[in-house]
Amino acid sequence: MVNPHGLGPTKLPLTKNKENAINCNSTYGPSFGGGSDLRILENANSNTASYSLLGYSYDCPAGKESTFFTGTPNFSLMDYEVFGLQK
Repeated sequence: MVNPHGLGPTKLPLTKNKENAINCNSTYGPSFGGGSDLRILENANSNTASYSLLGYSYDCPAGKESTFFTGTPNFSLMDYEVFGLQK
């Protein structure tokens, strides 16, 4: 994803709903945050159903909750990878 606001790589702090930092589901794909701050839906490369609405669990710059990643709330993806850290 290319941030449309001109910000470089940014770490968004997980501040609430930490138990929902990442959720995996075979029906819809990965989801991040308790209120689905970022959700990748099925067939993400052929529709614009995936979406972001930051602020439920992850903080982001004010006023950019739904546009931080792509400039619009909904988007499509060509490809993606998800990495997780384990202690």
